[in-house]
Amino acid sequence: MSDSVAIIERLHATGHVLSTSIGFSCSIVGPEREITLEMPPNHVGACYCKRLEALTGEERNIDHLFSHRDQVSKNVGNKAYSVYHCPYGLANIIVPAFDGNTFVAALQIGPIRTSPADELLLNQHLLEKGVSGEKLDSIKQFLEQLPYGSISYVMDIAKLASTLITDEDLDFRSKSLESDIDSSEVTFDIDDDLVCSIQQYIVENFTDNDMSLDLVAKHVYVHPSYISRIFSQQFNTPFRTYINGLRVNLASELLDTTDKSIGDICHDVGFSDHSYFNRVFKSIRGLTPSEYRNRARDGKR
Repeated sequence: MSDSVAIIERLHATGHVLSTSIGFSCSIVGPEREITLEMPPNHVGACYCKRLEALTGEERNIDHLFSHRDQVSKNVGNKAYSVYHCPYGLANIIVPAFDGNTFVAALQIGPIRTSPADELLLNQHLLEKGVSGEKLDSIKQFLEQLPYGSISYVMDIAKLASTLITDEDLDFRSKSLESDIDSSEVTFDIDDDLVCSIQQYIVENFTDNDMSLDLVAKHVYVHPSYISRIFSQQFNTPFRTYINGLRVNLASELLDTTDKSIGDICHDVGFSDHSYFNRVFKSIRGLTPSEYRNRARDGKR
């Protein structure tokens, strides 16, 4: 197998994992500006700029994709990736791959939203161009479904993709990359202020029945997968286990200090299912809620 073929395999594998496991759209752009692979299929033709073109009749193009690919293809010395915003406000990543000093292809990752959907739409002045409210709602829904994160998060994804594509110590073939991500020494630079914001939001809202990774991610403007990685690296525990621990701690206090029914306490601390509450409580305390309450009262007597 030639080096170029192996490099293309690495591009395919990296794009596959970023697309299927994290939810990014990816494409591979060759030396002649041809798009040789799209994940998911045909996403380039349905991108934001093409949707704007359909709404307004004004011609929009994806020349920015090719111009940035041309730029990174010349970075033979440092082989740097490029993170940029397209003319319509969405972030994109271009990661080049080289066989020696020869450019082989580039992995394009995105678009990624780093601004609220409403702000992106306002910048296009669509109402002034006669676009109806129904069509605005439709394109807003499209934007809200895109990966959403801070610029630092986008840079982390670019760094990860570049490492997976260029680090020859990572041995993988085609689509069997997920174990390499877990076992590699690729790490994210996690901002302390972000961790504090996440902790504060969770402590103030963990009793919300709808508490989820997605809810936290929307509050701090990063992707849910990044939140999950923060919990693995910073708290050494899965997100759901962390939430359940806070809820059981509060439930224990309420069982010990109030006469509320166990059903009411279950809902007060954020559980919507009584039997699930009992199982989680027993797994942490070693007793069911009723057993815990009885033992606490016996101890007081």
